[in-house]
Amino acid sequence: MSKKIFISSVMAISTIVFGANYLIFKPVNAVELLDGKKAFESGLRLTRAAATFSSRNSSSAKYQFTIEVPEDAGEALKSVKITQKENSDTVVFKADKSKASLGNSLAGDNIPLAAVGGESQPGETTVVFDTPVEPGNTVTISVKPKQNPSIDGVYLFGVTAYPTGENSPGLYLGSGRIHITE
Repeated sequence: MSKKIFISSVMAISTIVFGANYLIFKPVNAVELLDGKKAFESGLRLTRAAATFSSRNSSSAKYQFTIEVPEDAGEALKSVKITQKENSDTVVFKADKSKASLGNSLAGDNIPLAAVGGESQPGETTVVFDTPVEPGNTVTISVKPKQNPSIDGVYLFGVTAYPTGENSPGLYLGSGRIHITE
């Protein structure tokens, strides 16, 4: 069965009074899925990707991805899938070493994880939050490769966010860049 998606644009009108009345028209997108699946109403943002250690073959490295869930997201963030784009070397993630916290770094409040998968699938991992990250928050996810690639260069990791709900469509946020050096 094909997915049927209706996207409607609604004009939100605000009136501001500063000696005179002005009407400001601002488009607001609403997404409704006919099959009952949930979707984000506005885009989340991948704001940062970084490695704690960038040297080749480092077994101490952790990759951090920071995601903003805006107030108008419409749905909470339930899970994130990180997939390495094809490159000369592929990382293998240690699922049991993944962490998440509120804020722009791992110094924020710890977020318990319900599940982490992907150790059997090289270059890919999925992090599922025990309690979804509500709109208006920023979350930083830390995933640990068994070791950095043995070949230096720029490695791209696609980040896809999933809202709460069964089989809900993900929202691709873009690619995070991890630089591996000699």
